[in-house]
Amino acid sequence: MWGLVAGAVSYPAFAWYSRRFLDAQGLERGFTRMILVFLVATLLSSALGYGVSWMTSTPQSHDRQAQLQETSMAALNHCLRNPAGAACQSAAQQSKLLEQKLLSGLTAS
Repeated sequence: MWGLVAGAVSYPAFAWYSRRFLDAQGLERGFTRMILVFLVATLLSSALGYGVSWMTSTPQSHDRQAQLQETSMAALNHCLRNPAGAACQSAAQQSKLLEQKLLSGLTAS
């Protein structure tokens, strides 16, 4: 939550400083400069928000995230090596059923 707040609050400041920096560099105003300011401010505020979120989270959640990532990568590697395996086929079948369920909900509306 604090990461989202920090990112949203810092965006205007990063955009303002980016504009001032580009003024000092002599870059003319225009669409390219506007996009550049947007990208720089977005990247910096997102990085700040991620950093704040990481700093305010508990060490247990870091361990859980690392364990989830490790498990996911192991399952992905297993399916890449043996796509005909039972676990991979089951996951594919479940994803197809979910896709059909979602699509049938869209067409029924």
